[in-house]
Formats: sequence, C-alpha cells, structure tokens
Amino acid sequence: MNVHTRVIVLFFLSLFCLSCEKEDQTIGIGMLPDSDLLTTAADSSTIITLETIADDSTRSTLVTYMLGENYDDVFGKTRASYATRLYLQSMVTDFEGYKLDSACFNLAKSAKYVYGDTTVAQTFSVYEMPQAITVADCKNYEENGTKPAWLSSIKSATKICDIQVPAYKDTLRTYSCKLATDFAASLFSKIKECTKTDTSLQYVDSLFIKKFNGIYVTTKDNQFNNVNSVIVHSLPGITFYLSGKDTTTTLTLAPSPQPYDEALKTDPSQIYLQAINFFEHDYSSTDITLNTESNTAYVQGFMGTKAKVTFSDLERWRKAVDHNTPSDSTIVINSAKLYLPIKKYDTWNQYLPLNFRVYDETKKPHKLIYSTVSTTEDSTNFIFNIHSFLITLYNGATKADNYSYEIAVPENNAYGNMFVLDGTTDPKKLKLVITYTK
Repeated sequence: MNVHTRVIVLFFLSLFCLSCEKEDQTIGIGMLPDSDLLTTAADSSTIITLETIADDSTRSTLVTYMLGENYDDVFGKTRASYATRLYLQSMVTDFEGYKLDSACFNLAKSAKYVYGDTTVAQTFSVYEMPQAITVADCKNYEENGTKPAWLSSIKSATKICDIQVPAYKDTLRTYSCKLATDFAASLFSKIKECTKTDTSLQYVDSLFIKKFNGIYVTTKDNQFNNVNSVIVHSLPGITFYLSGKDTTTTLTLAPSPQPYDEALKTDPSQIYLQAINFFEHDYSSTDITLNTESNTAYVQGFMGTKAKVTFSDLERWRKAVDHNTPSDSTIVINSAKLYLPIKKYDTWNQYLPLNFRVYDETKKPHKLIYSTVSTTEDSTNFIFNIHSFLITLYNGATKADNYSYEIAVPENNAYGNMFVLDGTTDPKKLKLVITYTK
C-alpha cells in the first residue's frame, strides 16, 4: 500500500469514528406523531392520611367458639363469648332402660388459636339462652355486626354453672363442672320426651331445640374482670352419665359444625346452625381515639379496630394524567404499590398479612369491590399491590372520592393479631407509588 492510499484509508476511518460519537436515539423522531412516543412516569404525590375506626364486620364463619379475656397495654381490654345450640352426638336405643346418674358441662380447649398470657387462669360462666339462635340472628351479626336483642338480658337468664380453667400451659385439655341435679334431670327429661314418637337422631334434634334454646358461654358473670389471660378456641358440650341394669353409657350434647348459611344435604329444614361469636373491647385506658385523623392508626382482630385510609389527591392524579395525555391515546398502568410503615406489632404472628379493602360508597349498603392482602412484610412496612384496582379506577366512571378504603386483619374470628401503623406525613414512608406509560 503506497502513501497516497494510506492517507485515503485513514481519512475514511476518521469519518467513521466521528460518526459513532453522535447519539442515534433521535434519528427519525421528527417523522413520528406525538401519540406514538412512549414515556414512563412514576407518581407518588398522593397525600395519604389514616384514622382508626371500629370494625363493624365480624367475618366469623371461618372459626367460632373463641372464648376468654386478655389485656394489652396498647389495645386495652378484649373479651370473647359465644352462643350455640347443642345437638345429640348419638342416640341411646332404650331410654327407659337407663337412669340419669349425673351430668357435666365440658369445655375442651384448642392449641390452634391462642392469644394472650397462657400462664393466667380464668373462670367462665355458662347460661341457658333465653331465646334460640335464628338464621336472622346469624346473618345480622355476620354481615352488620348487630347483636341479638336477647343478649342484653343474658345476666337474668338461668346460670348453668361457673367453670374454672387453670393456666393454659397445663397438660389437661378438657375441663368439666358438675351440673346441678335439678337442672340435669330437667334437661334429660326433655330429651326423653322427644324420643316418644321417633328415636332417629335428626327427629329428636328437631324437637329438642324447641325445648332447649342452647347455651351462652362467656367470661365470669358476663363482664370484664380485668383478667390478663388468654382468648382461645374452645369446644363446649354436656355429657349425661347413664346406668342400666347391667351396663353404663353416656349421652353427649355438642355444637354443630354447620355454618348458618349452608344447608345440610340430609337436613332441608336447616335446623343445624353454627354458633355466634361475640367480641367486646374497652379502649378507655388506651391512647386509641376513634374517627380522628392521627399519626398513629390501630388495627386489631376479633372485631376490634381497623384503619380508614384517605387518598386526598387520587382523583387529581387521574384528571392530571388525562389532561396531559393526547386524546387519541391511552395510558398503561404498569404498577401501583401502597406502602404503610409499621410502628408496632404483637408477638402472636408478626408475619400475618393485613387486608386492603375498597368499598363503593355509591351503593347502599356500600359494596366491597376489591380486596387484597399485603404482598411483603419486612417488619418495617406493609406493601400492597393494588395494580388491578388502579386500572379499574382509571378506566371507570366512579370517582376516587366515591370509594372508601380500609386496612383490617383478615378473618377476624380466626386471628386476634394487633398492629400499630405509622400515619406519618413523610411521603418517603407512607406513600402510593404509581408507575405508568403513556
């Protein structure tokens, strides 16, 4: 290669290197309409406030028969009671051949759901219900938190017995108290009366529940007793001890596991009803203030408290996005995450997720339209992926302000967990981050 040729090659190489230093992202951009350009943006400007409100929904069909009383320094006093009908677990073939020796009320405790101090004993009172549980009672309490009217007069009802339960850590799982002779004889005679025409189990049950309304099991004397013990899942029952000429046997009454809204295939009359679990709370000695915006929000299970969430600028965000988006194009919401910082949680189960719920307030009564549990819990934040709701909000006609938003413990009857949320105004902590492309 001669000198002249080398000069020409170096000249073209230098031109090529210079052209590589130019940015090529804008090549041809002037030839595209604005609507074809994609821009990804993130918005976290929505102002979020929290307030504590009473939980008016029991959601108690998962587990019933929660019983006991405890005290928490943050959440104050909580107690649980229940009312239930009792049914025969089996039948004695010849009632006339047996006599009643004695009868006991039994209370079995479960190890599955236990909340509180397991080292403290407590006493429970058992009453005969003045009225029977109805489907309407179950439905009204389950859906609206409305207690049956007869509950207010339970203290004047017949007290069957008081049963003492030692500290929960002991080895005994079932506790018993002997029933008064007169009460036991009267109850047994009612069962015998039901067998005169037909001794089939369902037939006797259908008659017996008309003669005996069931039992109400509660804390001692149906009141707060300032006992810092446990609220625990339990199972009540009554056992009759019978003796014949040459043998002995038992007859047991126990609750039905059938929910009020599910008919047994073998029982079109739906006489077998689940119990109703009642929860009461006393926040008078705590810092909890209901229905007031605060830097602290309290979320508690067992029909305690939940947090109301307010998004002050969510509707403004939707309008702003529409205003800045060309009329012939749409936006795509890539993600939407709600971050709620945690101040404190109890020790029963720190990894229990919380529930984020959205209600349409234009419906009467308001209608649950969206629900999701937290996806991440790192002891400092609950994170909720509410992507699908934001899509519904953006594309729908209902304004953001016509929805209500809440944070609650899922399945309140099953979980008694408690959380304190940080309602700080720091947007770096309490925030809704929406990422979208237009």
